[in-house]
Amino acid sequence: MGDAIPGLWERLAGRFPALDVPFARQEPEGDTRRLALALAYRGAGFAGWQVQPGEATVQGAVEAALSRLCDEPVRVEASGRTDAGVNAWGQVASFSTHSRLAAPEMLRGLRALLPGGIWPRALGPVEQEFHARYNARGKTYHYYFWPKAEAALFLEPHCWPLKAGLDLAAMGAALEELAGEVDLAAFSTAGSDPGLTTKRRIYRAELNQLDDGLVELRLTASGFLRHSVRNLAGSLAQVGRGELRPAALAEMALAGQRLYSGPKAPPQGLYLAQVFYTREPA
Repeated sequence: MGDAIPGLWERLAGRFPALDVPFARQEPEGDTRRLALALAYRGAGFAGWQVQPGEATVQGAVEAALSRLCDEPVRVEASGRTDAGVNAWGQVASFSTHSRLAAPEMLRGLRALLPGGIWPRALGPVEQEFHARYNARGKTYHYYFWPKAEAALFLEPHCWPLKAGLDLAAMGAALEELAGEVDLAAFSTAGSDPGLTTKRRIYRAELNQLDDGLVELRLTASGFLRHSVRNLAGSLAQVGRGELRPAALAEMALAGQRLYSGPKAPPQGLYLAQVFYTREPA
């Protein structure tokens, strides 16, 4: 199974998108080391990225393992939070430590200590001022639909099975109207931390029909708001089912409001694919 561009199955087998983390060739001098960690993880089994009392979270597992390896409390900052059930191929986190444990040994230790749903891809030194969230220049998310799904019991944990077909031409037309600066307030959920503005630059919004029948949505933007990709994917599915006009997405983005109610796509179909630091997203 697969397409010329690696599809879902290649990604699930470990053919992850490239990293764009500014690892330093040599560690900067100083008593406190600054390190960056790139991670892949399955969202299933975790209550999201962020630490929550009494819940299993990705951040909690990573901090516990690093604290053990570094023999001191370690706190990590991610490029952004992912919700319960959302997956990542290229999450990036940064942290500081006094430990002198070499980066390759620390990476091997993490791979041994972390639960099976988390795979540390890379770890290395960065400049002291590096912050995984504040230095990010953009991100790419993938979302996977499975139209005309029948026996979905095996695929459902990895995508959004839909019993009806999807009009891909209409969905593509809807995405064409979302290029450039867009107000994502129309697709965000209460509780977002937009910063100074809810507007983001969308560099690429494309739909790919994969050889195995799945439909892949790829979104690359300067940033996203809480649930914005899942809400947008839900509205896009409505377009594909003929429940919304293709122009409706652009109308909502222009108004900065959810003019047309719609579903939030389920979390298991969403993957944080790549975070950009050294170059502009494209």
